[in-house]
Amino acid sequence: MFHARLVQYTLGTGQRLIAERLTKELDKESRSLMGFRGNVYFFDDSSGEYRVVNYWDTKQDAEAAHKVISPKLEEVLQKYTSEKPTYRFFEIFDVIDDGDIIASHTITK
Repeated sequence: MFHARLVQYTLGTGQRLIAERLTKELDKESRSLMGFRGNVYFFDDSSGEYRVVNYWDTKQDAEAAHKVISPKLEEVLQKYTSEKPTYRFFEIFDVIDDGDIIASHTITK
């Protein structure tokens, strides 16, 4: 069983380059942390909303990563918006429970 951390933030329209730069910086950071499994990014340029889902081995890994990554995200965001990001944590149910988080994203015939 894996855990996920969902982050949503708004930069406003026309801010994609900032979102890309921030994503690259925080992606590198998250990959260095204990229990990291993967990241998926969602960009909605028309609304200026951005989301990321981080996958972690355990709930404790997700929470520990949150303590490292969130302050860095919030520090950068205050330069561009007064809106605070939102955070949620989830348990991942994987139909194919073989220990490989990518398995559920693979097409099988």
